[in-house]
Amino acid sequence: MGKKKETAKLLDELKQYDKCGLELYLNGAPSTPKAIVKAHKIAETGFYMRDYVKNDYGEVEKLVFNVVKKE
Repeated sequence: MGKKKETAKLLDELKQYDKCGLELYLNGAPSTPKAIVKAHKIAETGFYMRDYVKNDYGEVEKLVFNVVKKE
């Protein structure tokens, strides 16, 4: 899959999560699908790892993206 298709797929996925009311975070701050995709595209010294945060009932309530630096 090409880079553009991967980017479009990620954007579509994040828009669906956002539409369903899932909170999106980027490096600890509330974010948007577009901002997260942009950060993925320009990351030069690392990559973004996603973390699904669940509530007390085991339901995913938040999707967090944090940069992991390459050494």
